[in-house]
Amino acid sequence: MKGRLYKMIQDILGIQPDKINIIPNSIPLETQIEYFETSKKVKENLSYDTILQNASWLFNPDISIADKKWLLAQLASITKPEAYRLIEKYLQNPDSELSDWARLAYIESRTLLESEFLNENQIIISSGLGGDDNLLRYFVVFKILNDTLSEGQQKLIEIEIQTIVEEYQGKVEEILIQFPFINILVLLPFNTDLKEVFKKIIHSFKEYQLNILEKFIITNVKKLNRKEIQHFFDGIDRQ
Repeated sequence: MKGRLYKMIQDILGIQPDKINIIPNSIPLETQIEYFETSKKVKENLSYDTILQNASWLFNPDISIADKKWLLAQLASITKPEAYRLIEKYLQNPDSELSDWARLAYIESRTLLESEFLNENQIIISSGLGGDDNLLRYFVVFKILNDTLSEGQQKLIEIEIQTIVEEYQGKVEEILIQFPFINILVLLPFNTDLKEVFKKIIHSFKEYQLNILEKFIITNVKKLNRKEIQHFFDGIDRQ
């Protein structure tokens, strides 16, 4: 799995990215999808001068939210510093319905300008759980096969997860043990070999006589609830 996402980007875009811009998880995935679908549409027949002339609409309370959405996506699609500054100015006091939309426009505009003026291949990564800098956020669930866990074993689990994730320059944001499941929320570098990390965690558990199922859940779409987690592992048990 190491570098798989990088290779996919290379295959699709024909580039090796120099920098990854990951959208924070605070922006709903539905908004991200709508924004980038709009962004794709506005890139057809762009007129820089017309867009900049209409930029004052952003600050006009009589202009519809739909029109402002379109204009923000247009501004984010042109490599003009003045377009970036207009988005930045609007983001300081956006319409409440457009706060997330304006943040997406700001990220896209900044990425486009940096790519142009720094001569770097930059891309934007969108996922439900988002990330931080070049780290992607993942929700991971292990299933405990022991009958019970002592307080000492629970502490050991937390220490082992923390230690191994940090070995890979990652961060542990949350560890929740809800027997028989261990739910963790972690940030890991974009090109991390995920299978290697979590297999290493499972192996470390077994060294301390903690029996953990070899198969586990990993997703960067959302945090799963207990019912969804149980459904996944029930499916494994039926195999």
